[in-house]
Amino acid sequence: MRWLRENWLDALIFLLIALVAAGIVLYLTGINPFARPQAASPPPVPQVQPPSSQAPAPPSPAPEEAKPPEPVVTVIPLPQAPSEAAPQPAPEAKPKAAQEAKPKPAEPTQAPPKAPAPGGSYRVAVGAFANPENALKLSRELAAKGYPARLEASGNLTRVVVGPYASEAEARRVAEALKAYGAQVYRGEAPAPQEGRLYLQVGAFQKEENALALAGKLKEVGLPVVLVKDGVYRVRVGPVSPEEKEAVKAKVAALGLEAVEVP
Repeated sequence: MRWLRENWLDALIFLLIALVAAGIVLYLTGINPFARPQAASPPPVPQVQPPSSQAPAPPSPAPEEAKPPEPVVTVIPLPQAPSEAAPQPAPEAKPKAAQEAKPKPAEPTQAPPKAPAPGGSYRVAVGAFANPENALKLSRELAAKGYPARLEASGNLTRVVVGPYASEAEARRVAEALKAYGAQVYRGEAPAPQEGRLYLQVGAFQKEENALALAGKLKEVGLPVVLVKDGVYRVRVGPVSPEEKEAVKAKVAALGLEAVEVP
């Protein structure tokens, strides 16, 4: 007992280590010393039914499950195949086919306008415009159709003219073809400006876009502009009176251009 009193701490540590080791061994082996033993349940007793003299009733049929309604299918009758025998052609078919086989008479086509004879004196005036661009547009349309279109000054308007032609009859034939434009036949050269008035030519160009650009610049400063086309595009201002001539020339000079008097 004296040893236990002197070494009680060592004995306590040894006892704790032994308990921990025993707990680890029981945990690894799956033994629980604190679990209560369960009572074994008795085996189930099979129930024996007494034999009956009556035959077992047949099993009642299970109620049929409600079937979904069948979809309604519309049957489209197929067309009957045509009979192999080809129908006999009607007696009128042959003469009608023969009539259609005949070539139709060729429709008369309008002959293109003849080139004007040199030195002719009859012309056809097709239209006159205050905007030179509209006159150029119409002259291009007429030239595409084969007409010898040109531009002339008529007062402060640009006139579209076709010709010249050697005879009045030829000029009137062309005017009839262009009656949708209000064409009119006249004789002689381009009309002279009004008495006491003249034109000032500012430029002449081979390309119409250059002529239109200059015409637009002159119209921006309030000058009346006309175009004359006789191989080249001539940009003219007028007609102006002799009193207005110097003022108009000054306006043209302010744009860095030079105006020349023309008849």
